[in-house]
Amino acid sequence: MTARTTRSAAHDRRATKSYRLRRAATPYLFVGPILVVFAMFYLWPTLLTVGSSFFTWGILNPWQTQSPAEWDFVGLGNYGETLADPTFWNAALNSAIWLVVFPALVLALSFPLAILIWSAPRGGGLFRTVFILPMTISLAAAGVVWSLFYNPDPNKGVLNAVLSWFGLEDLSFTLGPLEFHAGRWLSDPGVLHLGFADIRFVNLFIIVAAVWTFVGFGVITFSAGLTSVDAELLDSAKVDGATQLQLVRHVIAPSLRPSVIVVAVISIIFALRTFDIVYVTTGGGPSTDSEVLGMLIWDQVFQFLDSPQGGLAAAVAVVMSALMVVVSLPYIRATLRGRS
Repeated sequence: MTARTTRSAAHDRRATKSYRLRRAATPYLFVGPILVVFAMFYLWPTLLTVGSSFFTWGILNPWQTQSPAEWDFVGLGNYGETLADPTFWNAALNSAIWLVVFPALVLALSFPLAILIWSAPRGGGLFRTVFILPMTISLAAAGVVWSLFYNPDPNKGVLNAVLSWFGLEDLSFTLGPLEFHAGRWLSDPGVLHLGFADIRFVNLFIIVAAVWTFVGFGVITFSAGLTSVDAELLDSAKVDGATQLQLVRHVIAPSLRPSVIVVAVISIIFALRTFDIVYVTTGGGPSTDSEVLGMLIWDQVFQFLDSPQGGLAAAVAVVMSALMVVVSLPYIRATLRGRS
């Protein structure tokens, strides 16, 4: 009996250990395929981009991991050259304009629109559809549409036709550091001289076109957040005599804080990686007035195929990726806090 009991106990221990191993391995069996896809299509290209930023190469003579004998190692030279290049800082300034203005406009428009649609007694679905429809077209197509809207010819451009009807097609003025020229929306609409930098208004008019396509995302996100607003809290505030503005400020807005973070962070990431709508509307011009970091990468790699500037483009891409990680941290922290 003693030997049989000992064997039974040993068998139970082995079964328990096997069960624990299977239980510990089960999550990895589900996550494993996703990790493989992530490694193949995200992690490996990221490592290649970071690695290639330390070498000199061009699109016709690419950097390849399997050809170490052909590597032209420059270390941090590409980063130093990039940070010393005025073209990079011009593109960085234009991207900074996008980072500030684009999220601000998306939030300023989508937040009240979502509340108005939510408060509407009927037709909410129709109104949401109107603002969501621009999201169904590509930014390149949106750029073409808005290029026609901004056309300087009053017989073709809607905006200039309206100004011409009011006799304002030649409106131009200078007010201190501010210069404005109506009609030349995608060429030279004006500039704000700040001393240390010039803010070109052509960027603002491209941003307006991008906001038109993206504001629907904010409306959807805030509409989803409004479904979680406590109805009893709203009713109590109304009974206490709260006005509509007080309801929005003290009840609705605090409840939508997670949605605000999501819209803001996604908008910032979108603004930082923008390329297509700038390429279609102005091509980064006139000169480099609207060139953003995405356009700078494209110019360095593809504009002159025989130019060994691929390493410089990779360095700019790494800097952009680092900025995306930084601006994503608030969203990640808020998400983790909400789950804890």
